[in-house]
Amino acid sequence: MIPEMIARLAPLGVLLLLVVVFGMTSIALRLALINRSWPPIGRFVEARGVKAHVVERGDGPEILLLHGAASNARELFAALGNKLTNLRLIAPDRPGLGHSMRPPNAASLGEQAAFIADIVRQCANGPVVGVGHSWGAGVLLRLALDHPNLVKALVLIAPVSHPWESAPSWHNRIIGWPILGSLLTWILPPFLGPKLAPKGIVNSFAPGPVHPADYGEIIGTPLIFRPHAYQANAEDLRVGSVQMGLQAPRYGELKLPVTIISGQGDIIVDNSIHAAGLKRDIPHARSYRVAHAGHMPHWVDPDLVVGIIRAYAYDTAHEETSTQFRAEA
Repeated sequence: MIPEMIARLAPLGVLLLLVVVFGMTSIALRLALINRSWPPIGRFVEARGVKAHVVERGDGPEILLLHGAASNARELFAALGNKLTNLRLIAPDRPGLGHSMRPPNAASLGEQAAFIADIVRQCANGPVVGVGHSWGAGVLLRLALDHPNLVKALVLIAPVSHPWESAPSWHNRIIGWPILGSLLTWILPPFLGPKLAPKGIVNSFAPGPVHPADYGEIIGTPLIFRPHAYQANAEDLRVGSVQMGLQAPRYGELKLPVTIISGQGDIIVDNSIHAAGLKRDIPHARSYRVAHAGHMPHWVDPDLVVGIIRAYAYDTAHEETSTQFRAEA
């Protein structure tokens, strides 16, 4: 009886093995293609005991560019790099994203700020103008709070800065499950990521159009589909509201110059919580709202962002020449 049962099940077992081998091979090839298509373009330094990837360009006053969630150092470079001439740009991949490794306890904003502080100490000669987009703005705020000698001014673009009520997305919650979450990290992102990413990009630019149309290719969006990067990003988003809530009460300590640039119609972060919360908690901060920019004001009106960065870098007054924004009280 048992030999007959084994004989009947053998073809099914072989088929299952072939499916598993095919799936593993397909995943390996996809991940290899991603790494080959968007390789490291900077150098590696050690930060908090792990390798950190840092892209550096130019000479002049030093500017730290810190990207947001599900992104990497290419993003702010692509939007602003060509316009930030005569400046030294320092753009690290945040912990676990891009080509940076992730140190222990990196879900803590304090640990992420310490990671960035290690990089600044090695790559900059003095305090930097910190420019952060979305999640990167939250990390920059913590950097200025915990390491104030390293930052001379903050430019916060579509910032995430305060706690919020909505729960993490279902896929970020699943990725956090023991064992099963780690297994799914190797299956879901490589296969589902390319199908879901275009919608995410559209939402980031809404209510305006995606511009440039090949945004995902330019910034290397597929880098987030690699298991370790996806897991790192999911961990950030699962604990983000709590982490922002721990540091938000300290924002009144900040005395350095701060500018907040948000996008009208942003459906990724709620301006009434974050941008407005920062203006409330840092009364001396300047605030601008870019029309029809959504979560991407630095792509819609890069001249506004660049003008503010240059003013801080060279300690001059910012001339408000952009036609795309309105200053807020």
